[in-house]
Amino acid sequence: MSGNILEVKDLEVSFTAHGRTVTPVDGVSLTVRRGEALGIAGESGSGKSLALKSIIGLLPPNAAARGDLRYALDEKEPIPYSPTGVHGHGISIIFQEPMTALNPTMRVGDLIAEGPRMHHGLDKNAARTKAVELMRRVGIPTPERRAKMWPHQLSGGLRQRVMIATALSTEPRLLLCDEPTTALDVSIQDQILGLLQELRTSLGMSIIFVSHDLAVLGELCDRLAIMYAGRIVETGPTDQVFANPRHPYTEALMTSVPSFDASAEQLQGIAGRPPDPRNFPPGCRFAPRCGYVQGDCSSAVHELRTSGDGRATACIHPELIEGVKE
Repeated sequence: MSGNILEVKDLEVSFTAHGRTVTPVDGVSLTVRRGEALGIAGESGSGKSLALKSIIGLLPPNAAARGDLRYALDEKEPIPYSPTGVHGHGISIIFQEPMTALNPTMRVGDLIAEGPRMHHGLDKNAARTKAVELMRRVGIPTPERRAKMWPHQLSGGLRQRVMIATALSTEPRLLLCDEPTTALDVSIQDQILGLLQELRTSLGMSIIFVSHDLAVLGELCDRLAIMYAGRIVETGPTDQVFANPRHPYTEALMTSVPSFDASAEQLQGIAGRPPDPRNFPPGCRFAPRCGYVQGDCSSAVHELRTSGDGRATACIHPELIEGVKE
């Protein structure tokens, strides 16, 4: 029996406008195990959020998704599913900015109660009671009083907790997190991460956490998938990817993060810019910015190649990266 709750193979997301088609997510494949937290990292514009939203069918009207998506609601083998038909039946999502994601015309208790009413058939009173219970569970003080408030009356941290309670209201097996801590200060961010970790353990949920913040991913996630220019270029256990990256882009991300242990060193940025999805370069899409580029990098096929230690990289010359031993 498979241990995966989600399997995504060859996912493509394309947009058509003015007679031209652009594919910013191009051939993404990933798996999520039961009870696992998978982090997806990469620069802004790499396609992280688009890939995440395509799993649950929340793409704009002019977007189309293709690929093989399989999901296991129970302890069974993953089976094909339609993203638009799975929302509220095992998969929920937490968005990046709660102030724009929460309906400003509804009190927060009613927002949270919407899921139990629609998907579990609870009446209004029972759904409201469940909403208060969920607010208490995610650490919102005096939930009975705050359930009657409007979103704008709550702080950013409390709004994010309302978002989490709303996502949990449908009792998901898989929780999708689209940079939910980006707009929060460090102390609130730490509280939210601790809450997600506790809920994951107590409820046995799986999590996909999208972020450009490597420190956040390092604290929460078991495995990482590094995404660049619409493709996943490296995967592996979080601690191993951090300690020994096997793709030049992963290494560049690591060295561009400030370190308290090396305050005297000059911060290293990544040269150049990510490619325009309307004109991706041939071969390795990171080659124009790569410090290890070789002659065949712009022509060879760059697909994830797995190794026996649970790692995978799309780089055809991983032996050139400092610290990698063949």
